[in-house]
Amino acid sequence: MDNSQRYEEEIDLKDLMFHILDRWRSVLLVSVLVCALAGGYAALYNQVIFPKERAGVQERLDEENAILADLKAQAQPEAAAPTDNRGRTADQVQKQIDEIAKELDGMKKLGIPKYAAVGFAGGFFVLVFCIAIGYVFSDKMRGERELRERYGYYLLGAIPKQRRKKPLGGIDKFLRKCQGTERISEDEAYRIVATNITNLSKNGGTFLVTGTVGIESLEAFTVRVVPQLPENIMLMTGAYMGANANTLEMLAECDAVLLIEERDASLRTKIQKEYESIAALEKNVIGYVLM
Repeated sequence: MDNSQRYEEEIDLKDLMFHILDRWRSVLLVSVLVCALAGGYAALYNQVIFPKERAGVQERLDEENAILADLKAQAQPEAAAPTDNRGRTADQVQKQIDEIAKELDGMKKLGIPKYAAVGFAGGFFVLVFCIAIGYVFSDKMRGERELRERYGYYLLGAIPKQRRKKPLGGIDKFLRKCQGTERISEDEAYRIVATNITNLSKNGGTFLVTGTVGIESLEAFTVRVVPQLPENIMLMTGAYMGANANTLEMLAECDAVLLIEERDASLRTKIQKEYESIAALEKNVIGYVLM
């Protein structure tokens, strides 16, 4: 069994934990929503359903008491015990009354705080479970280290995504710190990538920039990186080689390959096809960049 096959069978629990924590807003939102729904149901039950149910049981109890009183009034010394229209004696009716009274005493209103807490916990664990299942069975890349661990590719750099400011952004910053992810500017990220490319290709050459991301993203990457590279390094851009013959032609002509993939978007099946095409032509992969 090769490294890529073993990787498919392994789940990094740390990556899974941070995958869930990165979605803490969704988890919190769903938990609060289910909490509100459960508390609202309890309040509705107490205000509408419970009084009707209690009134129904009380009505049954009153009917049985009326029957018992009627049977006692009909009782005669030395005569057979009278029965109601269902053939029950006074003792049997009294037993039924005791059961109904016990049922009435056991009827309680629902505890709103208790139901709200159960709803919050239920929403939390159900969503966390769904996120974990989605992570395990998803075909998307699991993290920044995946291509290095599966294929031995070198991570040239990660281009930060433009993100709008969100409430409680300090929590996101804390989570990134726990993951060991440094938040750098986009310009600095491209500079790091260009420097790594230069250091790893001292003799220069022609490199094919390709990946599973859209051609627009590939071209935008090339435009940003080329000005920072020495003159002996030339980049040519090709769309995903699994669906583009022109890229396969460029693959045969290039000296090495530079892969561009996207976090939480690039599919492993497509990356595997890239790997097989590159390996078939015995081309070197200088590294990969995450966008």
